[in-house]
Amino acid sequence: HRITRLGLVPAMIQLLLLEPRCKTTDFSSVTHLVYGGAPIAVELQRKAMEILQCDLVQMYGMTETGNMAVCLREHDHDVSGNARMQSAGRALPGVEVRIVGASGEVLPPGNIGEVYIRSPAGMVGYWNQDDATKATLADGWVRTGDAASMDADGYVYIRDRVKDMIISAGENIYPAEIERVLCSHPAVAEAAVIGVPDERWGEVVKAFVVLKPALHADTDDLQAHCRRELASFKLPRAIALVDALPRNASGKLLKRELRAQYWAGRERQVN
Repeated sequence: HRITRLGLVPAMIQLLLLEPRCKTTDFSSVTHLVYGGAPIAVELQRKAMEILQCDLVQMYGMTETGNMAVCLREHDHDVSGNARMQSAGRALPGVEVRIVGASGEVLPPGNIGEVYIRSPAGMVGYWNQDDATKATLADGWVRTGDAASMDADGYVYIRDRVKDMIISAGENIYPAEIERVLCSHPAVAEAAVIGVPDERWGEVVKAFVVLKPALHADTDDLQAHCRRELASFKLPRAIALVDALPRNASGKLLKRELRAQYWAGRERQVN
């Protein structure tokens, strides 16, 4: 059919590139790979550019913002990798983005807070759900629930979902950072990190890792790899090697299913 554009979430890109026939398939008609919906490792971006030989474009947003709100454009991608490939990009024309602190203050560049988006395509409200609407809308701004920082040039760096943040001994830990480090190991196909209850520290880090076919790494290898890249308080206390991670029909990771066995019966929200 000589498809010119692909729209995939990162998990789909990973599966595509792991398919043995991918390296011998003619992708010459494809000009753009548009991706989003989940964090992505720079190594996966680079590999997609190398194999598919096309431009990459990242879209970030949510249904409540009219879907697309922030874009990492073609020229921000480099097959050799660059720092901006770790960002979600900059606001699209007509869209405003700000990073807001816990007290509602707009934070300066480099500080981590919640992403607020105001867009002409933003929602009016949830149908017959006044409480949910009030919790999501703030003076016309949509609260995304994502923790991020913004640089001086307006590039937004998503750290994680606010509700996914792990608080261990008073330190804020963002699972996406640990997942990126784990996925940079040559034997790792994908990883998911959650906080599990701990009587002493409140929560500790646990990682679930899927290895690439025919490649091997044990938990000691992975721990050593993390120690080289992460501060000690961010290191996983436990790593489980699993065959697959739970996902929904659109390929999004279901961390609530990983948390369920650890947080059942407790007050913490795990959805």
